[in-house]
Amino acid sequence: MPFESPPFRPPSEAYSLLIRVTRNCPWNRCEFCAMYKTEKFQLRDVEEIKRDIDFLRDIYDQAKEMAWLRGYGGDVRYIGAALGIPWLLQGDVKNVFIGDSDSLVMKPHLLIEVVRYIKEKFPSVQRITSYARARTILNKKFEDLKDIREAGLTRLHVGLESGDDFILSYVKKGISSSEAVEAGLKAKEAGFELSEYVISGLGGERRWREHALNTAEVLNRINPHFIRIRTLVVLPFTPLYEKMEKGDFIEASPETVVKELRLLIENLNVDSEFLTDHVSNYIDLNGKLPEEKEKLLKKIDGILSLPREMKERVLRRTVEYL
Repeated sequence: MPFESPPFRPPSEAYSLLIRVTRNCPWNRCEFCAMYKTEKFQLRDVEEIKRDIDFLRDIYDQAKEMAWLRGYGGDVRYIGAALGIPWLLQGDVKNVFIGDSDSLVMKPHLLIEVVRYIKEKFPSVQRITSYARARTILNKKFEDLKDIREAGLTRLHVGLESGDDFILSYVKKGISSSEAVEAGLKAKEAGFELSEYVISGLGGERRWREHALNTAEVLNRINPHFIRIRTLVVLPFTPLYEKMEKGDFIEASPETVVKELRLLIENLNVDSEFLTDHVSNYIDLNGKLPEEKEKLLKKIDGILSLPREMKERVLRRTVEYL
């Protein structure tokens, strides 16, 4: 394999250049998650990462040359479309995502070296993003976070999942709600754009209200730039699936999930982009808060008021990709 690419990335990074700086997940204990479960976490060598970046730059340069030869005026988007290379569809590379699940675990000076090398090889880059665990953010010195941000890592995607401490403990997230708040505020103060992820349905049928209300409280305290919703899909071979099989966890119905979303949005007092930008979700609810809160609530109310059969059709989702 000439280079390694992260196996997972946020939907918002669909056309970003993908660079793998670590392998797998350093925590890897969340009971709802099936990713990386059979894999061991590894830090990649910086020189190896740089070779990947060099290789990707060579691809870009060859695409540029081909675009000139084919009469496209050097526009690599045509080559990207022809060859099925999503990141070339940006034209000049503006967005980069570095993976895998928690790039901040790298030693600060090494991560800074990688980020600077990306910008050296792709001077057009405007945004570099990464997943990060709240625990890792807490463990980093504030000055190190600022240095990483100033080097060019601009946005962090953080899995809050829930603001309810019972749920966080139940799924072994490895952090409390108060620590999640502290980490989010620390990341923002260091200058990062912050995406916080919430898993709808994570409280199941028994705890959906607490999940919604306590998550809203945490998000209100953090006030992230983005709130991104994922709806729980309980996958086989995960510990949460085993709990469901034993009857300890009762999966929330689609209607309960939507009611939970409504309660969450109703109690949010944030200046954030609210996005359901994932195939796991039952409905599209995208808008700027607080300006579009009423629009989002009205859409949910319209769905909840539908006759039963029609509502069931609307709230049907396709998750065969999993």
